[in-house]
Amino acid sequence: MTINKTLGETRMERKKAEMKQKIITVAMTLFKAQGVDATTMEQIAAEVDIAKGTLYNYFPVKEAIIDEYIKQTFRDKNADRVWQLEKLPDTRTRMTAIFSELIGGVQSQKDIFEKYVIYRMQSMASFHQEDSEKSGFYLVATEIIRLGQKSGEIRDDLPLYILVELFEFAFIEVVKQCYLETETFNAQEAIEQCVDLCIHGAGRKATEQI
Repeated sequence: MTINKTLGETRMERKKAEMKQKIITVAMTLFKAQGVDATTMEQIAAEVDIAKGTLYNYFPVKEAIIDEYIKQTFRDKNADRVWQLEKLPDTRTRMTAIFSELIGGVQSQKDIFEKYVIYRMQSMASFHQEDSEKSGFYLVATEIIRLGQKSGEIRDDLPLYILVELFEFAFIEVVKQCYLETETFNAQEAIEQCVDLCIHGAGRKATEQI
């Protein structure tokens, strides 16, 4: 009886995972083809061939689908990214490398990432954030912090989530400049400025002291 129940639960979990993945695949295809705003939850449900209420059981809003898709891409690439990060000499280089890679992705899918960033900012501002709501960026930022603490570059007297969110806010600032300064945006300059601010804070550099 227990074995049958366990098998039944496993089969149900597998079907739920398969349905969730189908929703993500269909929705992202629609988003890329016609834009996020032009795609409705009703259309996604129809394309997946499920009731709208069933879709809402998996994802409450379109942005949550995008968030899960980006989490998956981070997870898929995380092992290789960590391996590459470990070969870099310091925290600044690691942050600059990951910011540069990610901003390239943002520029290639600006409509999708605009929705994602706004959704992430709302999630980060929540006082009731669950582990499942943490971004894919969390995985990479955690590794950068771990390596930085090991080398003595990053302080270790603060909770991890504070340092991770500091990194994420720094990247979001780069993304904001990408959207707000479309004609004049210089990715390398924006990344260097935000990485420097993240690492050294807002204090004057020694050479700039009055």
